[in-house]
Amino acid sequence: MAFTTTAAYYEALANPSGRLEREGPFLKSILERAPGPRVLDLACGTGVHTLFFAQEGAMVTGADISAEMVAFASEHRPHRAIQYIVGDMRSLPDGTWDLIICLGNSLSLLEKDTDLHAVFRSAAGHLAPEGLLVTQTLNYARPAAREPRHRVERGEFEGAEVTAVKSLVPHGERTLLSLAFFADDSGAIVSLSETAILRNWTPDELRNAAETAGLTVDAVYGGYDGSAFDGEKSSDVLLVAQKPA
Repeated sequence: MAFTTTAAYYEALANPSGRLEREGPFLKSILERAPGPRVLDLACGTGVHTLFFAQEGAMVTGADISAEMVAFASEHRPHRAIQYIVGDMRSLPDGTWDLIICLGNSLSLLEKDTDLHAVFRSAAGHLAPEGLLVTQTLNYARPAAREPRHRVERGEFEGAEVTAVKSLVPHGERTLLSLAFFADDSGAIVSLSETAILRNWTPDELRNAAETAGLTVDAVYGGYDGSAFDGEKSSDVLLVAQKPA
């Protein structure tokens, strides 16, 4: 196959089975707490979580700002209970949902405070009474995240070997991200690179955005194991907020 889309590179390195083995029990418990089966997966990417919730019995809308990601998810992770759409997390599509998720550190791609508040405000406006919003971002305060770090990841997609070199360099309240992808596609090496500036949102900033939008913060976890958030040790910030009845 030809690696002509970014989605193919991300899919090769997603490790969906390993990821869902780690995250699945937490996400299933969240779905069981939601007042109904309607789920919106914001920044759904290649549809890993979208399909997971559909297989758990939910009616799911997967939305991503990238038409390429949406096309890839539609082709590779279809399900009768899924609708994939192109959409911006700051302005949700028409509809009402019982559970809205935004995982994969996607909120860190937002540059401004106004953008973050727009996401929470829009989510609050589209949640059913007692509906839940779950967001996941990296914990940028832990010591390891305050130092430059580099990681090499390897995977495979449709017979092609993929290598990614990921660099994260802290810079004030932001982190500079660079990704270099290399794929060995039947002996032909192809590559693609991406850069992004990640906003280092803090738990307090996320909590403030939720509460300003009229949501009640139910819990802030430090990982998918449900552990309490620890600013020095936790790798993630998992915020769970609820819309009042």
